[in-house]
Amino acid sequence: MQSGDNDAVWLMQGWMFSYDPFWRPPQIKSLLHSVPIGRLVVLDLFAEVKPIWTTSEQFYGVPYIWCMLHNFAGNIEMYGILDSIASGPVEARTSNNSTMVGVGMSMEGIEQNPVVYDLMSEMAFHHYEVDVKAWIEEYPRRRYGKVVPSIIDAWNILYHTIYNCTDGAYDKNRDVIVAFPDVDPAFISLPQLSMTNRQLAYGKSLSRRELLEENTNSFDQPHLWYSTSEVIRALDRFIASGDKLSRSSTYRYDLVDLTRQALAKYANQLFLKVIEAYQSKDINGVAFQSNKFLDLVNDMDTLLATHDGFLLGPWLEGAKRLAQNTQQEKQFEWNARTQITMWFDNTEEEASLLRDYGNKYWSGLLRDYYGPRAAIYFKYLVESLENGYRFRLNDWRREWIKLTNDWQKSRNVFPVKNSGDALNISRWLYEKYLQDPEISDQ
Repeated sequence: MQSGDNDAVWLMQGWMFSYDPFWRPPQIKSLLHSVPIGRLVVLDLFAEVKPIWTTSEQFYGVPYIWCMLHNFAGNIEMYGILDSIASGPVEARTSNNSTMVGVGMSMEGIEQNPVVYDLMSEMAFHHYEVDVKAWIEEYPRRRYGKVVPSIIDAWNILYHTIYNCTDGAYDKNRDVIVAFPDVDPAFISLPQLSMTNRQLAYGKSLSRRELLEENTNSFDQPHLWYSTSEVIRALDRFIASGDKLSRSSTYRYDLVDLTRQALAKYANQLFLKVIEAYQSKDINGVAFQSNKFLDLVNDMDTLLATHDGFLLGPWLEGAKRLAQNTQQEKQFEWNARTQITMWFDNTEEEASLLRDYGNKYWSGLLRDYYGPRAAIYFKYLVESLENGYRFRLNDWRREWIKLTNDWQKSRNVFPVKNSGDALNISRWLYEKYLQDPEISDQ
């Protein structure tokens, strides 16, 4: 670096210090002190959840930037830690022997959770910690141009639930709709079902070796850190505010997003009901619950179509506009479709390890890809019970991967402008799904 610029400063991500066990205090200190002080600045990349400055004696005297990571791959998931954002940068700057030199945002994707980025953007200018309770009560006025009591109630609930994640987990969206489990259904763990039930689902006893082999196919459970019933209550208050706020595009965005969030968690419950019916060998239950799941996916697609912020079309059309000829246009569209589905290192029977890494809740993607994918899995569940044989995992994988690769190569066009009334559709879906007495708090 110095051979090209004698005044060069190395800006280094501190991400590896947060997860790699190799990096213990002696190793971290040795690396950081191998560069002259002042010629290296470290990004404390995940400081809102796992700050490294607190456990490394301020990076052993090396300047660092307090960063909020928050989001992976641009996934659409309402999530945040407002209290940490409101206090963390100030605490780091005013701590003893602080070497903090700035604040930053290091998200992998943006255009989600506006409230989080609104607050974080202020933190470069605050000398003292922010009172989030007072801040959140003023937020609706700034965001929507006016305020009604019910919307303040809703945001206070969201502050104490969705935006109060304190479990220390990375929030990588694994909701069933957008990150469908690639696992034998007999080995998806349900608390109320014993291993005997899972053996019955196969129609035979399984050896200890078979059980161990099958259990390597883990179901990556969706992250959940709040009371879903409280969030449904917040949605009720949001809808109640609609007659006075629905002319605001930002209100409609938040309404669609919150409705989507509540329905996504409900879909996770529906999926487990499908699996429970399968493990109990209830073919009618599998058919009923899976059809309900697929109907919900299509209904959510209709909801997402009501706001420009949740459309697949602009993503694909934006990629195509960068092309200078027809060949590039096809390639760029393929790239854009591949990035949000399955990265192209799969075989015919083995999915990419980075499948669904860039998943999105976008209208067009649910109806055209996520729904058909789930339908394939449910088809194999029914066939397994009808014919009395084990779930054909490899056949499911082969058909799912073909669906994905065909979708990536397809050229069908999706809308770039919203359609439908966000408030009416949100209210309809709330009444259709979220007042179901069978919904359990999670």
